[in-house]
Amino acid sequence: MKLPFPGRCCIDTSALIDLSMQYPVDVFPSLWADLESLKSNDRLTAPRQVFEELRRKSDALLEWARANKDMFAEVTEEQRGLVSGILSKFPELIDVKKETAEADPFVIALAISDSCAVVTSERPGTPSRPKIPDVCDHYEVECLSLVEFFRQEDWEY
Repeated sequence: MKLPFPGRCCIDTSALIDLSMQYPVDVFPSLWADLESLKSNDRLTAPRQVFEELRRKSDALLEWARANKDMFAEVTEEQRGLVSGILSKFPELIDVKKETAEADPFVIALAISDSCAVVTSERPGTPSRPKIPDVCDHYEVECLSLVEFFRQEDWEY
């Protein structure tokens, strides 16, 4: 049984990238202002690893992330422990061949430790390649698509 929507959200890299592609900052400034408002009210966060993933491409989204860098939280010791547990249970969540750490387990750990819902564009995976929604389901963490997130916030654009 999933817990009710906690009112705070931890956003994944995939959701931010999809937002920037579907709703560019220069065309939908009110949407991005609403995201900033959630951040300012401590209702939107992401682990530092999400920012690091965004740094792989220099674009308007990276500029926005840099301007809102305070939303990207440093990992706590509690979260490090949670990441270890998540990867013990779901080692296939990440690709160990990648040179840099993937943000997915850190997103989930932050959501667990700070009682947040996760906002992601990922869809459920398979038992051999689980995705964020599968792991959230296991840990009873609310997992929202972008549209579900907009509906939770009563946003209309």
